[in-house]
Amino acid sequence: MVTISFRALLELSRLHFDWVILLRIPPSTMYRPAGYDDSEDDDFDEFGYFCSSYPGNKPKPSKVEQTPTEDYDTLLYNALLDGDLAETKRILEKDEYLRTGGTLRQGWPALFYACFEAKQIIVEYLVQDLQIDVNRQYNLQTALMIACSSSRPTEDVFQVVRLLLDNGAIIGVLDQYGCSPLMLACKQGHLAVVKEIVAESSLLSADNEGNTALFYAVNSNGLDVVKVLLRAGAQTHTVNRQGFTPRQCAVNRNYLDIAELFPSEETPYHLPAKYLSYGTFHNYMHGERVQDPPGYHPDLGLMLLGMGSESKLPIFAQANMDLFQFLTLTDERLRELGVKYPIERKRILLGLYDFHRQKWSKNSLWTMPKQSALDFYDLLEALENMLKHLTVMHCSLLYTKALTETADRNVMSHVEQHSDLTQKLAELRTKAREFKAYIHAMHEVSSPKPVLHVTATTWRNTGTKRTMYTIASCAVLGGFVVYFKWKSLPVSVFTGWKV
Repeated sequence: MVTISFRALLELSRLHFDWVILLRIPPSTMYRPAGYDDSEDDDFDEFGYFCSSYPGNKPKPSKVEQTPTEDYDTLLYNALLDGDLAETKRILEKDEYLRTGGTLRQGWPALFYACFEAKQIIVEYLVQDLQIDVNRQYNLQTALMIACSSSRPTEDVFQVVRLLLDNGAIIGVLDQYGCSPLMLACKQGHLAVVKEIVAESSLLSADNEGNTALFYAVNSNGLDVVKVLLRAGAQTHTVNRQGFTPRQCAVNRNYLDIAELFPSEETPYHLPAKYLSYGTFHNYMHGERVQDPPGYHPDLGLMLLGMGSESKLPIFAQANMDLFQFLTLTDERLRELGVKYPIERKRILLGLYDFHRQKWSKNSLWTMPKQSALDFYDLLEALENMLKHLTVMHCSLLYTKALTETADRNVMSHVEQHSDLTQKLAELRTKAREFKAYIHAMHEVSSPKPVLHVTATTWRNTGTKRTMYTIASCAVLGGFVVYFKWKSLPVSVFTGWKV
């Protein structure tokens, strides 16, 4: 009997396992790490195990020599800063993107850098030879804005600005902060540039902080620039969002020589309360005196706000102007009130024209809901609403009459022949008669004591069934009678009316 030790058995089993792997399992069936294949470059040990465990074990391929490329952005940027025209031409001839106005990696196109550095010869080459559009915007900025904001000497900046203007640069544009080329030139103190563009720039334009070009000139301590703006008509009482006027900004910065250029500031004018809101219900029914019509003073501020001229309200308040006078304003009257700039007067007159050309609608009248009760307050509210409509219609008639007095007489006669005014007047007479019957019916209800509560049943019992449209129309005609008495309008205008 042969005895085999345990150690011999282990050694025999190991040799048997290794030879089985070597002889029966080909290398192609062995598992490989992810990313490796069975290529001839793979190394195996004497037992067939894969031993190339790290990619670093393989020899690295030799590096392919490449021709280095030029950094056109950096080269062009340096050429623009140095004013090197020859280098600028060489680079732009090689790079079509930069040649057609593309932006450099540094942020701006070539034209902007040339304008900011006031390189006139390069700007002339870009604009005239390459035909780059001077009004093309990048982030809402134009070449003219960049030139005006340059910190280079004024004589160099002026030559660039003059070149841009000769090639069609637009002056009246604003950037994302609301700044115009004039504001930027005032900020940098370029006096020659300000003189060149001030005539075609808006002196009323303000940036996002409410600062006009005059504020920029004052804050930059530009005494001569401030003088130019004041001679051009810049407003001195404009208030920015911080609540300061240009003179106050000069005083705060201790620019006393500039502060002396401004007129002394007057005591602030406080609007009367009647222009701010309706104090009592009686303001809807009559004016300061009982026999006067309502002035509707708070409506002036709302209308001026819609016209973009809310800052002019103190001018009309000082003249104690009511809604009737405002709706019949003329250019001469505005000039007398102190609105001296034509653009401000035209803004108000255009707003009045748009207001009067709107058609009147009966739907804007107060109407009584069906099957509802009326008290005395409701009746007063209805009457004041209709009285206000009469005021507006009266103004529209006078405005239209004044507007058509200068028209061709032949055209007016042609219009009168084809109008249906006669039919409209006949309808108004009918409504006036119905309104008279309406007044008698109300008198019967209120007798022998004043009316305090009127219900729909009361109206049916009195036999005065009418539609809401008839009631509203009759009330309007009744208001005409009262209104004409107040305004002393010649009754001969409506000949044939009998109430």
